[in-house]
Amino acid sequence: MTDLLLSVVDEVGSPVYVYDLAEVRTNQRRLRAALPHGAGVYYALSANPHPELLREIRAGGALPAVRSPGELDMALVAGWSAEEILYTGPARRSADLDWALWLGVRNFTVDSPAGLVQLAERATVHQREVDCLLRVNAGALPSTGADPEQVLAEPADFAGRAGARVNGLHVCVTEESHVDDAAALAGRLASALARHGVRAGKVNLSGCPAPRFAGLVHGRSGAFEVGPDLVGSAGLLLTAVLDVRRTGSRQLVVLESGAGHVGGFDGPRRRGLVPRLVSRSPSGELVETVLTGPQETPVDVWTTPVRLPPLREGDLMAVPGLGAWGPTAGLVGFASPAVPVEVVVDRDDPDPGIVHVSRLSVTRYPEDGGV
Repeated sequence: MTDLLLSVVDEVGSPVYVYDLAEVRTNQRRLRAALPHGAGVYYALSANPHPELLREIRAGGALPAVRSPGELDMALVAGWSAEEILYTGPARRSADLDWALWLGVRNFTVDSPAGLVQLAERATVHQREVDCLLRVNAGALPSTGADPEQVLAEPADFAGRAGARVNGLHVCVTEESHVDDAAALAGRLASALARHGVRAGKVNLSGCPAPRFAGLVHGRSGAFEVGPDLVGSAGLLLTAVLDVRRTGSRQLVVLESGAGHVGGFDGPRRRGLVPRLVSRSPSGELVETVLTGPQETPVDVWTTPVRLPPLREGDLMAVPGLGAWGPTAGLVGFASPAVPVEVVVDRDDPDPGIVHVSRLSVTRYPEDGGV
Protein backbone atom coordinates (compact mmCIF):
# COMPACT_ATOMS: atom_id res chain seq x y z
CA MET A 1 0.00 0.00 0.00
CA THR A 2 2.86 2.40 0.78
CA ASP A 3 4.22 2.04 -2.74
CA LEU A 4 0.79 2.86 -4.15
CA LEU A 5 0.53 5.97 -1.96
CA LEU A 6 3.96 7.19 -3.04
CA SER A 7 3.06 6.65 -6.68
CA VAL A 8 -0.08 8.74 -6.20
CA VAL A 9 1.99 11.63 -4.86
CA ASP A 10 4.49 11.24 -7.70
CA GLU A 11 1.62 11.59 -10.17
CA VAL A 12 -0.57 14.31 -8.65
CA GLY A 13 1.48 15.92 -5.86
CA SER A 14 0.43 16.64 -2.29
CA PRO A 15 -1.61 17.26 -0.26
CA VAL A 16 -3.98 14.63 -1.64
CA TYR A 17 -6.87 12.56 -0.34
CA VAL A 18 -6.81 8.89 -1.36
CA TYR A 19 -9.94 6.70 -1.20
CA ASP A 20 -9.91 2.92 -1.55
CA LEU A 21 -13.09 1.44 -3.06
CA ALA A 22 -12.09 -2.04 -1.86
CA GLU A 23 -12.36 -0.83 1.73
CA VAL A 24 -15.84 0.54 1.05
CA ARG A 25 -16.92 -2.89 -0.26
CA THR A 26 -15.48 -4.59 2.82
CA ASN A 27 -17.29 -2.16 5.13
CA GLN A 28 -20.58 -2.75 3.33
CA ARG A 29 -20.24 -6.53 3.67
CA ARG A 30 -19.46 -6.23 7.39
CA LEU A 31 -22.40 -3.92 7.94
CA ARG A 32 -24.82 -6.21 6.11
CA ALA A 33 -23.59 -9.16 8.17
CA ALA A 34 -24.25 -7.24 11.41
CA LEU A 35 -27.81 -6.23 10.48
CA PRO A 36 -30.95 -8.38 10.58
CA HIS A 37 -31.92 -10.03 7.29
CA GLY A 38 -33.95 -7.64 5.16
CA ALA A 39 -32.89 -4.47 6.98
CA GLY A 40 -32.32 -1.48 4.74
CA VAL A 41 -29.25 0.74 4.73
CA TYR A 42 -29.24 4.49 4.12
CA TYR A 43 -25.98 6.30 3.48
CA ALA A 44 -25.78 9.92 4.67
CA LEU A 45 -24.12 11.82 1.85
CA SER A 46 -22.89 14.44 4.32
CA ALA A 47 -20.18 11.94 5.38
CA ASN A 48 -18.58 12.12 1.93
CA PRO A 49 -20.38 12.84 -1.38
CA HIS A 50 -17.51 11.94 -3.70
CA PRO A 51 -19.19 10.60 -6.87
CA GLU A 52 -17.00 7.46 -7.13
CA LEU A 53 -17.75 6.56 -3.51
CA LEU A 54 -21.45 7.12 -4.13
CA ARG A 55 -21.43 4.81 -7.15
CA GLU A 56 -19.73 2.08 -5.13
CA ILE A 57 -22.14 2.50 -2.23
CA ARG A 58 -25.11 2.35 -4.59
CA ALA A 59 -23.70 -0.84 -6.14
CA GLY A 60 -23.66 -2.33 -2.63
CA GLY A 61 -27.39 -1.76 -2.25
CA ALA A 62 -27.51 1.21 0.10
CA LEU A 63 -29.98 4.05 -0.45
CA PRO A 64 -29.17 7.76 -0.06
CA ALA A 65 -30.11 10.08 2.79
CA VAL A 66 -29.71 13.73 1.73
CA ARG A 67 -29.95 17.04 3.56
CA SER A 68 -29.83 19.69 0.83
CA PRO A 69 -30.61 20.32 -2.85
CA GLY A 70 -26.90 19.89 -3.56
CA GLU A 71 -26.83 16.42 -2.03
CA LEU A 72 -30.09 15.54 -3.76
CA ASP A 73 -28.57 16.38 -7.14
CA MET A 74 -25.46 14.31 -6.29
CA ALA A 75 -27.58 11.28 -5.40
CA LEU A 76 -29.44 11.49 -8.70
CA VAL A 77 -26.21 11.86 -10.69
CA ALA A 78 -24.83 8.78 -8.90
CA GLY A 79 -27.73 6.75 -10.29
CA TRP A 80 -30.32 6.54 -7.53
CA SER A 81 -33.89 7.36 -8.49
CA ALA A 82 -35.81 10.12 -6.73
CA GLU A 83 -38.16 7.52 -5.23
CA GLU A 84 -35.21 5.84 -3.47
CA ILE A 85 -34.02 9.02 -1.74
CA LEU A 86 -34.76 9.93 1.89
CA TYR A 87 -34.73 13.71 2.37
CA THR A 88 -33.83 14.40 5.98
CA GLY A 89 -32.40 17.14 8.21
CA PRO A 90 -33.74 19.34 11.02
CA ALA A 91 -35.49 22.01 8.90
CA ARG A 92 -35.88 22.96 5.26
CA ARG A 93 -36.73 25.96 3.15
CA SER A 94 -39.97 25.72 1.18
CA ALA A 95 -37.99 26.32 -2.03
CA ASP A 96 -35.85 23.26 -1.25
CA LEU A 97 -38.94 21.12 -0.67
CA ASP A 98 -40.39 22.37 -3.96
CA TRP A 99 -37.24 21.30 -5.79
CA ALA A 100 -37.28 17.85 -4.19
CA LEU A 101 -40.98 17.33 -4.88
CA TRP A 102 -40.62 18.49 -8.48
CA LEU A 103 -37.80 15.97 -9.00
CA GLY A 104 -39.98 13.20 -7.59
CA VAL A 105 -38.77 12.66 -4.01
CA ARG A 106 -41.50 10.92 -2.00
CA ASN A 107 -39.82 10.09 1.32
CA PHE A 108 -38.96 12.69 3.96
CA THR A 109 -38.32 13.02 7.66
CA VAL A 110 -40.04 15.64 9.81
CA ASP A 111 -38.95 16.97 13.21
CA SER A 112 -41.77 19.25 14.31
CA PRO A 113 -45.47 20.06 13.81
CA ALA A 114 -44.45 23.14 11.81
CA GLY A 115 -42.21 21.03 9.58
CA LEU A 116 -45.04 18.57 9.04
CA VAL A 117 -47.48 21.33 8.10
CA GLN A 118 -44.91 22.87 5.74
CA LEU A 119 -44.27 19.55 3.98
CA ALA A 120 -47.99 18.81 3.67
CA GLU A 121 -48.66 22.27 2.19
CA ARG A 122 -45.86 21.99 -0.38
CA ALA A 123 -46.89 18.44 -1.32
CA THR A 124 -50.48 19.61 -1.85
CA VAL A 125 -49.31 22.47 -4.07
CA HIS A 126 -47.44 19.91 -6.19
CA GLN A 127 -50.40 17.53 -6.08
CA ARG A 128 -48.28 14.87 -4.44
CA GLU A 129 -48.74 12.40 -1.63
CA VAL A 130 -45.54 11.83 0.36
CA ASP A 131 -44.50 9.56 3.21
CA CYS A 132 -42.55 10.83 6.15
CA LEU A 133 -40.78 9.40 9.16
CA LEU A 134 -41.10 11.28 12.43
CA ARG A 135 -37.49 11.92 13.45
CA VAL A 136 -37.13 11.83 17.24
CA ASN A 137 -34.19 12.52 19.52
CA ALA A 138 -33.26 9.61 21.79
CA GLY A 139 -30.00 10.99 23.14
CA ALA A 140 -28.51 12.91 20.21
CA LEU A 141 -27.77 16.61 19.64
CA PRO A 142 -30.64 18.92 20.68
CA SER A 143 -31.38 19.88 17.06
CA THR A 144 -31.51 16.24 15.97
CA GLY A 145 -35.15 15.26 15.94
CA ALA A 146 -38.26 16.13 17.89
CA ASP A 147 -38.34 15.96 21.67
CA PRO A 148 -40.05 12.59 22.36
CA GLU A 149 -41.78 13.99 25.43
CA GLN A 150 -43.48 16.60 23.25
CA VAL A 151 -44.61 13.88 20.87
CA LEU A 152 -46.01 11.81 23.74
CA ALA A 153 -47.77 14.85 25.21
CA GLU A 154 -49.23 16.10 21.91
CA PRO A 155 -49.31 13.12 19.50
CA ALA A 156 -52.10 14.62 17.38
CA ASP A 157 -49.72 17.40 16.28
CA PHE A 158 -47.37 14.77 14.79
CA ALA A 159 -49.99 12.48 13.25
CA GLY A 160 -49.72 13.54 9.63
CA ARG A 161 -51.68 15.83 7.34
CA ALA A 162 -53.36 15.61 3.97
CA GLY A 163 -50.50 15.22 1.51
CA ALA A 164 -47.97 14.03 4.11
CA ARG A 165 -48.55 10.65 5.72
CA VAL A 166 -46.50 9.71 8.80
CA ASN A 167 -45.68 6.03 8.40
CA GLY A 168 -42.83 5.44 10.83
CA LEU A 169 -40.13 6.70 13.14
CA HIS A 170 -36.51 7.72 12.66
CA VAL A 171 -34.78 7.38 16.03
CA CYS A 172 -31.52 9.29 16.52
CA VAL A 173 -29.12 7.86 19.11
CA THR A 174 -25.50 8.83 19.78
CA GLU A 175 -24.59 6.49 22.63
CA GLU A 176 -24.79 2.70 22.46
CA SER A 177 -26.06 2.68 26.04
CA HIS A 178 -29.17 4.58 24.91
CA VAL A 179 -30.33 1.92 22.44
CA ASP A 180 -32.36 -0.16 24.90
CA ASP A 181 -34.11 2.98 26.14
CA ALA A 182 -34.69 4.00 22.52
CA ALA A 183 -36.35 0.67 21.79
CA ALA A 184 -38.81 1.17 24.63
CA LEU A 185 -39.34 4.77 23.58
CA ALA A 186 -40.13 3.72 19.99
CA GLY A 187 -42.84 1.42 21.29
CA ARG A 188 -44.39 4.17 23.42
CA LEU A 189 -44.32 6.65 20.53
CA ALA A 190 -45.88 4.15 18.13
CA SER A 191 -48.70 3.46 20.60
CA ALA A 192 -49.36 7.17 21.17
CA LEU A 193 -49.44 7.90 17.43
CA ALA A 194 -51.62 4.85 16.72
CA ARG A 195 -54.44 6.46 18.72
CA HIS A 196 -54.45 9.18 16.06
CA GLY A 197 -54.48 6.88 13.06
CA VAL A 198 -50.72 6.56 12.49
CA ARG A 199 -49.43 3.10 11.62
CA ALA A 200 -45.72 3.39 12.43
CA GLY A 201 -44.71 0.37 10.38
CA LYS A 202 -41.15 1.57 9.77
CA VAL A 203 -38.32 2.29 12.16
CA ASN A 204 -35.04 3.85 11.02
CA LEU A 205 -32.09 4.20 13.35
CA SER A 206 -29.01 6.38 13.16
CA GLY A 207 -26.07 6.98 15.42
CA CYS A 208 -25.42 3.64 17.12
CA PRO A 209 -23.51 0.43 16.33
CA ALA A 210 -25.28 -1.81 13.83
CA PRO A 211 -25.47 -4.92 16.06
CA ARG A 212 -27.80 -3.07 18.43
CA PHE A 213 -30.22 -2.31 15.60
CA ALA A 214 -32.25 -5.54 15.87
CA GLY A 215 -33.44 -4.69 19.37
CA LEU A 216 -35.03 -1.47 18.18
CA VAL A 217 -37.00 -2.73 15.20
CA HIS A 218 -39.38 -5.05 17.11
CA GLY A 219 -40.74 -6.79 14.03
CA ARG A 220 -41.28 -3.65 11.96
CA SER A 221 -39.51 -3.02 8.69
CA GLY A 222 -36.39 -1.06 9.44
CA ALA A 223 -33.38 0.69 8.00
CA PHE A 224 -30.06 1.79 9.45
CA GLU A 225 -28.53 5.16 8.53
CA VAL A 226 -24.75 5.19 8.28
CA GLY A 227 -21.99 7.48 7.12
CA PRO A 228 -18.48 7.04 8.54
CA ASP A 229 -19.26 3.31 8.99
CA LEU A 230 -18.94 2.87 5.23
CA VAL A 231 -16.30 5.38 4.20
CA GLY A 232 -14.33 6.43 7.29
CA SER A 233 -11.63 3.77 7.04
CA ALA A 234 -11.56 3.97 3.23
CA GLY A 235 -9.73 7.29 2.98
CA LEU A 236 -6.53 8.95 4.10
CA LEU A 237 -4.76 12.25 3.56
CA LEU A 238 -1.18 12.49 2.32
CA THR A 239 0.51 15.72 3.33
CA ALA A 240 4.15 16.85 3.36
CA VAL A 241 6.25 18.45 6.06
CA LEU A 242 6.91 22.11 5.25
CA ASP A 243 9.17 22.98 8.17
CA VAL A 244 10.66 21.50 11.35
CA ARG A 245 11.70 23.69 14.27
CA ARG A 246 13.03 23.01 17.74
CA THR A 247 11.27 24.37 20.81
CA GLY A 248 13.24 23.14 23.79
CA SER A 249 13.14 19.33 23.77
CA ARG A 250 10.24 19.24 21.31
CA GLN A 251 10.10 19.37 17.54
CA LEU A 252 7.46 21.66 16.02
CA VAL A 253 6.37 20.31 12.66
CA VAL A 254 4.42 22.43 10.18
CA LEU A 255 2.45 20.37 7.66
CA GLU A 256 0.92 21.39 4.35
CA SER A 257 -2.51 20.49 5.72
CA GLY A 258 -4.45 21.53 8.77
CA ALA A 259 -7.95 22.68 9.57
CA GLY A 260 -8.32 24.06 6.05
CA HIS A 261 -8.01 20.57 4.54
CA VAL A 262 -9.38 18.37 7.31
CA GLY A 263 -13.11 18.76 7.78
CA GLY A 264 -14.86 19.06 11.09
CA PHE A 265 -15.97 22.01 13.10
CA ASP A 266 -13.28 22.01 15.79
CA GLY A 267 -10.19 21.32 13.73
CA PRO A 268 -7.96 18.25 13.66
CA ARG A 269 -7.02 18.46 17.37
CA ARG A 270 -10.32 17.18 18.77
CA ARG A 271 -10.38 14.26 16.37
CA GLY A 272 -7.18 12.75 17.71
CA LEU A 273 -5.61 12.42 14.27
CA VAL A 274 -1.94 11.44 14.27
CA PRO A 275 -0.05 11.44 10.92
CA ARG A 276 2.51 8.70 10.28
CA LEU A 277 5.69 8.87 8.21
CA VAL A 278 5.42 6.96 4.91
CA SER A 279 8.08 8.40 2.57
CA ARG A 280 11.02 6.73 4.33
CA SER A 281 11.82 4.37 7.17
CA PRO A 282 11.85 6.25 10.48
CA SER A 283 15.16 6.51 12.31
CA GLY A 284 16.33 7.90 15.61
CA GLU A 285 14.71 8.02 19.02
CA LEU A 286 11.13 9.21 19.27
CA VAL A 287 10.77 12.91 20.04
CA GLU A 288 7.88 14.76 21.61
CA THR A 289 6.27 16.48 18.63
CA VAL A 290 3.76 19.29 18.10
CA LEU A 291 2.03 19.09 14.70
CA THR A 292 0.40 22.15 13.17
CA GLY A 293 -1.01 23.22 9.85
CA PRO A 294 0.14 26.29 7.92
CA GLN A 295 -2.51 28.60 9.37
CA GLU A 296 -1.82 30.51 12.55
CA THR A 297 -5.12 29.69 14.24
CA PRO A 298 -5.86 27.69 17.41
CA VAL A 299 -7.83 25.06 15.47
CA ASP A 300 -4.89 24.37 13.14
CA VAL A 301 -3.07 22.24 15.71
CA TRP A 302 -3.30 18.55 14.87
CA THR A 303 -3.09 16.92 18.27
CA THR A 304 -1.69 17.20 21.74
CA PRO A 305 2.06 16.50 21.71
CA VAL A 306 2.85 12.98 20.47
CA ARG A 307 6.07 11.02 20.18
CA LEU A 308 7.28 10.71 16.58
CA PRO A 309 10.64 10.02 14.94
CA PRO A 310 12.74 13.05 14.00
CA LEU A 311 11.18 14.58 10.90
CA ARG A 312 12.60 16.79 8.19
CA GLU A 313 11.35 19.07 5.46
CA GLY A 314 9.80 17.15 2.57
CA ASP A 315 8.82 14.06 4.56
CA LEU A 316 5.46 12.66 3.48
CA MET A 317 2.93 11.93 6.22
CA ALA A 318 -0.23 9.83 5.95
CA VAL A 319 -3.30 10.55 8.06
CA PRO A 320 -5.60 7.49 8.12
CA GLY A 321 -9.31 7.34 8.89
CA LEU A 322 -10.30 10.38 6.82
CA GLY A 323 -12.73 8.80 4.39
CA ALA A 324 -15.48 10.67 6.22
CA TRP A 325 -15.52 14.33 7.22
CA GLY A 326 -12.72 15.14 4.79
CA PRO A 327 -12.51 18.16 2.51
CA THR A 328 -16.30 18.46 2.11
CA ALA A 329 -16.92 18.58 5.86
CA GLY A 330 -15.72 22.13 6.42
CA LEU A 331 -18.03 24.96 7.38
CA VAL A 332 -18.84 25.78 3.74
CA GLY A 333 -18.85 22.30 2.20
CA PHE A 334 -20.63 20.21 4.83
CA ALA A 335 -23.92 18.77 3.51
CA SER A 336 -23.47 20.78 0.28
CA PRO A 337 -25.65 23.76 1.22
CA ALA A 338 -26.21 26.83 -0.92
CA VAL A 339 -23.74 29.43 0.36
CA PRO A 340 -25.42 32.78 1.11
CA VAL A 341 -25.27 35.45 -1.57
CA GLU A 342 -22.79 38.25 -0.89
CA VAL A 343 -23.86 41.79 -1.83
CA VAL A 344 -21.63 44.89 -1.87
CA VAL A 345 -23.22 48.35 -1.53
CA ASP A 346 -21.76 51.88 -1.24
CA ARG A 347 -23.63 54.36 0.96
CA ASP A 348 -21.34 57.21 -0.19
CA ASP A 349 -22.56 56.88 -3.76
CA PRO A 350 -24.94 59.74 -4.74
CA ASP A 351 -27.34 57.08 -5.99
CA PRO A 352 -26.86 54.27 -3.42
CA GLY A 353 -27.54 50.79 -4.69
CA ILE A 354 -26.05 47.39 -5.19
CA VAL A 355 -22.50 47.48 -6.54
CA HIS A 356 -21.81 43.76 -6.85
CA VAL A 357 -23.58 40.44 -6.28
CA SER A 358 -21.84 37.04 -6.13
CA ARG A 359 -22.06 33.63 -4.51
CA LEU A 360 -19.16 31.45 -3.39
CA SER A 361 -19.39 27.92 -4.77
CA VAL A 362 -17.71 24.63 -3.93
CA THR A 363 -17.19 22.88 -7.28
CA ARG A 364 -15.63 19.54 -8.16
CA TYR A 365 -13.72 19.40 -11.45
CA PRO A 366 -11.31 16.86 -13.01
CA GLU A 367 -7.67 17.53 -12.25
CA ASP A 368 -5.34 17.77 -15.28
CA GLY A 369 -4.19 14.29 -16.14
CA GLY A 370 -6.96 12.72 -14.06
CA VAL A 371 -8.79 9.59 -15.13
